[in-house]
Amino acid sequence: MLRQRFNRTCLSPLDLAVCERVFNQVCAEEQLDPLDQAAEILAVMVVAIFRNAHTSERELLEAVKSLRQKATGTGQK
Repeated sequence: MLRQRFNRTCLSPLDLAVCERVFNQVCAEEQLDPLDQAAEILAVMVVAIFRNAHTSERELLEAVKSLRQKATGTGQK
Protein backbone atom coordinates (compact mmCIF):
# COMPACT_ATOMS: atom_id res chain seq x y z
CA MET A 1 0.00 0.00 0.00
CA LEU A 2 2.81 2.40 0.85
CA ARG A 3 4.43 1.76 -2.54
CA GLN A 4 1.17 2.54 -4.34
CA ARG A 5 0.72 5.79 -2.39
CA PHE A 6 4.32 6.80 -3.05
CA ASN A 7 3.81 6.25 -6.76
CA ARG A 8 0.86 8.66 -6.69
CA THR A 9 2.72 11.48 -4.95
CA CYS A 10 5.99 11.35 -6.89
CA LEU A 11 5.79 11.61 -10.66
CA SER A 12 8.32 9.76 -12.76
CA PRO A 13 9.75 11.22 -15.96
CA LEU A 14 7.26 9.06 -17.88
CA ASP A 15 4.37 10.39 -15.78
CA LEU A 16 5.52 13.96 -16.39
CA ALA A 17 5.75 13.28 -20.12
CA VAL A 18 2.12 12.07 -20.17
CA CYS A 19 1.00 15.16 -18.27
CA GLU A 20 3.00 17.43 -20.55
CA ARG A 21 1.52 15.92 -23.72
CA VAL A 22 -2.01 16.34 -22.38
CA PHE A 23 -1.24 19.90 -21.28
CA ASN A 24 0.21 20.76 -24.69
CA GLN A 25 -2.72 19.22 -26.54
CA VAL A 26 -5.33 21.10 -24.50
CA CYS A 27 -3.36 24.36 -24.85
CA ALA A 28 -3.26 23.88 -28.62
CA GLU A 29 -6.95 22.99 -28.91
CA GLU A 30 -8.05 25.89 -26.71
CA GLN A 31 -5.44 28.27 -28.11
CA LEU A 32 -3.98 28.95 -24.68
CA ASP A 33 -0.58 30.57 -24.27
CA PRO A 34 1.40 27.98 -22.23
CA LEU A 35 2.89 30.84 -20.20
CA ASP A 36 -0.46 32.44 -19.37
CA GLN A 37 -2.13 32.19 -15.95
CA ALA A 38 -4.99 30.15 -17.46
CA ALA A 39 -2.44 27.60 -18.66
CA GLU A 40 -0.90 27.46 -15.19
CA ILE A 41 -4.31 26.55 -13.80
CA LEU A 42 -4.62 23.92 -16.53
CA ALA A 43 -1.23 22.44 -15.58
CA VAL A 44 -2.27 22.12 -11.93
CA MET A 45 -5.52 20.47 -13.04
CA VAL A 46 -3.72 17.97 -15.30
CA VAL A 47 -1.36 16.86 -12.54
CA ALA A 48 -4.13 16.67 -9.94
CA ILE A 49 -6.33 14.53 -12.17
CA PHE A 50 -3.36 12.33 -13.07
CA ARG A 51 -2.52 11.79 -9.41
CA ASN A 52 -6.10 11.00 -8.45
CA ALA A 53 -6.90 8.28 -10.94
CA HIS A 54 -6.18 8.73 -14.61
CA THR A 55 -2.77 7.35 -15.48
CA SER A 56 -3.32 6.58 -19.15
CA GLU A 57 -2.87 9.47 -21.52
CA ARG A 58 -6.24 8.90 -23.16
CA GLU A 59 -8.11 8.77 -19.84
CA LEU A 60 -6.29 11.83 -18.57
CA LEU A 61 -7.07 13.84 -21.70
CA GLU A 62 -10.75 12.87 -21.57
CA ALA A 63 -11.01 13.72 -17.86
CA VAL A 64 -9.32 17.11 -18.30
CA LYS A 65 -11.50 18.01 -21.28
CA SER A 66 -14.65 16.89 -19.45
CA LEU A 67 -13.83 18.92 -16.35
CA ARG A 68 -12.98 22.01 -18.41
CA GLN A 69 -16.24 21.69 -20.36
CA LYS A 70 -18.19 21.48 -17.11
CA ALA A 71 -16.35 24.52 -15.75
CA THR A 72 -17.10 26.60 -18.84
CA GLY A 73 -20.64 25.32 -19.26
CA THR A 74 -20.10 23.85 -22.73
CA GLY A 75 -21.79 20.51 -23.25
CA GLN A 76 -19.79 19.34 -26.23
CA LYS A 77 -18.01 16.00 -26.08
